[in-house]
Amino acid sequence: MTDLIQSNSFPRLSSLLRRRTLAAALSLVVLPLSLAACGATGSTTSSKTRAPGKAAVTTPADTRPLHATLVGENHAPKVNQPWSYSVTATDALGHPVSGTVNIEFALSGQVVGHNTPPTDQVTDGHMNNTLTFPAEAVGVPLDVRAVLHTTLGSLTLDWPITVQR
Repeated sequence: MTDLIQSNSFPRLSSLLRRRTLAAALSLVVLPLSLAACGATGSTTSSKTRAPGKAAVTTPADTRPLHATLVGENHAPKVNQPWSYSVTATDALGHPVSGTVNIEFALSGQVVGHNTPPTDQVTDGHMNNTLTFPAEAVGVPLDVRAVLHTTLGSLTLDWPITVQR
């Protein structure tokens, strides 16, 4: 299936492009500050209090039952050429999960467009599709965003791209 992203799929893109320079400058200042505020441990474990003589029990802090991936053909799709991507979804035990995926396009984290049609089905844990990008998207650093909805919950997955001629 090939979904053609129409030029009107990016209605707020031009106004956001004007603000992109300011956002990029702010991100150069805010990102290092927020990383410093978060600390650099990168640890995803928490430990429970232990009784004397007993080993500490650690569990992952993030034990969501839903696991998913979004993988694109590359990070530089060509204008007016089919670009393949896939979404996979499993539960915590690795069993396939079905649901729906909404494809959006984000610029600096803000949604600027949606795929047409916006919703695809994930069947038995897999969904494969293609997108075709319009000339208006050339050179713009976008994220292809897959918003996955299942009975186990929802996840948002981003794949950064810059459309090429």
